[in-house]
Amino acid sequence: MAAFYSLYIINKSGGLTFYKDYGSAGRMDTNDSLRVASLWHSMHAISQQLSPTVGCSGIELLEADTFDLHCFQSLTGTKFFVVCELEHSTWKVS
Repeated sequence: MAAFYSLYIINKSGGLTFYKDYGSAGRMDTNDSLRVASLWHSMHAISQQLSPTVGCSGIELLEADTFDLHCFQSLTGTKFFVVCELEHSTWKVS
């Protein structure tokens, strides 16, 4: 199972509801976590509108060089996303 670095919960309007940092390296202050949540909410909304697929629900996985970001949007519009270590197996958030 992949190690979680941080967990974010964003409400329907893009406000950060909950943030928890589980890693010891690279801790962010409150303002930075608010910026990350706002940026992710905006990117998620834009991806829904720009997707060529009808009914796209937005970005579910963002793979970077040093981490993976998994996102789940509930039926109420609340987004849960986790930043975790790189995915080396078939583990997925569903």
